[in-house]
Parts: sequence; C-alpha cells; structure tokens
Amino acid sequence: MIKIGEYNTLKCIRESDLGYMLSDGKDEVLMHYKQSMKKLSENEEVKVFIYSDKEKRPTATMLPPLATISQAGLVSVIDVLPNVGVFVSINTPKDILVSKDYLPYDSELWPQIGDKLLIRLKLKGDILTAKPLNRYEIKELKSEHKYADFEHVDGYVCRILEKGIGVVTIHNVYAFIPDSQFRGKLRLGQLVNCCITKSIDGECYATLNPVKEELVDTDKQILLDYLKTHNGQMNFTAKSNAKEIESEFHMSRKAFKRAYGGLYKERLIYFDEEKTFLIKK
Repeated sequence: MIKIGEYNTLKCIRESDLGYMLSDGKDEVLMHYKQSMKKLSENEEVKVFIYSDKEKRPTATMLPPLATISQAGLVSVIDVLPNVGVFVSINTPKDILVSKDYLPYDSELWPQIGDKLLIRLKLKGDILTAKPLNRYEIKELKSEHKYADFEHVDGYVCRILEKGIGVVTIHNVYAFIPDSQFRGKLRLGQLVNCCITKSIDGECYATLNPVKEELVDTDKQILLDYLKTHNGQMNFTAKSNAKEIESEFHMSRKAFKRAYGGLYKERLIYFDEEKTFLIKK
C-alpha cells in the first residue's frame, strides 16, 4: 500500500507524456518529470516521497521533503489565510496547511510570512496537513546538543503560554522563557535569540532580556523619552500601581523602580506624592 506523507520504494512500470508511472505492485502513482532527479528505466526501483497534489491525488517526488508524518522538520510560513490558518512549504509543489486549530486564538500572535514552525505532517483523509510539535514531542526528538549557562542561541517561538513562551532552538531543544524575561508580544514562529540560563533534563530555561546593566539603561531611556514627550512630567512615581506601569511602559514594577531610582540618583528627575518631573538642564 502506497503511504501518503512518507517515503515509499516503488517500481517504474512505464513512462507517460507527463512523467513516470510508479507502482507498489498494487496501486499506481504519477511522478512528473520535474519531480524526478534522473531518467528512470522500466522496472527500476526508486525511493520517492508521496504527497497530495492540488486535485487531492497522490503524487510522487524524488526531492526530499523538509518533514514527513514520522519525521519532524523546520519549515517556513509562505502564506497566511485569516480564519483558516497558515501555509508552510515542505519542498513539494503543494504547500501544506497548518490549521487555525493549532494557532493562538488571537490572530495577532499567528506566524507571519517567513516565520518558521517545527512540524510533522498529518493525514486527514487523503489530504496532508501539518501540526506544530508540542513541548513533549520536541523532547522526544532527543537532541544531543548541550548548552552552557549564558550561551546565546537562535530559536523560534513554538508555544505561547499564560506565564511565558516556549522556544525550540535551532538544535531542537525546548526552552521556556518566563514572561518576566521578555518584553512585549511575541508571535508563534518568530525568530528570537535567547540566553540559556539553566539546563535540566533535556530542556532549558532562557531569557530574552539583556544583562541587567543594559536593561536598566534601556528602561531609563524609556522613562526619559516619556517625560520629554509629556511636557516633562508624568502621573507615575515609585509607588504607582504595577498594572498601570505594565500597561504604559511594558515593564515590571521592579524594573520601573530600578530605572526610576537610577534617574533620581543622576538628578534627572524629582517627584511629589502624585507626579514625577524632569529636571531641565
């Protein structure tokens, strides 16, 4: 039986105007000339990947796919269809759908064109679709790569959680990044460069934040820019509500207080019970 979504070893039984007809001794499938990497002889056996064409017919290719039903692969998003899902390229003429069922409810967090997902193929009837790997499936890949503490590595956002994000590194290692360790919103499939903070049991913890000194300088500049664009004053002090600070500045209250204290020590601001003022020099 010819298996869609997997490699099959088939025999060339004849040549047609469109390409080669291949068979497993029972079923037949066409391989277009463009999908053949060499000229085939009658009765020659060839290893091919079987996918579904635009007419939902099984079709063969000798070109290696980036992912199969049994083999995970990192693939690029090539199109986004609102309310449907995203299409990814697996190196076949027919692109593969990742259904919205596997994507965040908030479409702003969906992958964009050029983002990458670690997927396996799924067979739905005679149609191939794709499913992103979850944390446990990534761990089952059993990557042998080991990271040193504070090593930087590229990865792609693979999970968006209530208390952080999951990233799959370029070595197929899963890393969890708590929400305190990155700023703003990140979308599924987005490329990030993370710093490994701890490795345990084949997984990692990581951060997207720069070292504390750089982060404080960045936060101080955010507060200064805010003051300069609001007539040199703001309705925030070190006693302000954490939710209001997060909403306005996209930083934690702790980070706000560090930056705020730094500006005060440098005599760039002063404050009263309700407001903070920029010292004009």
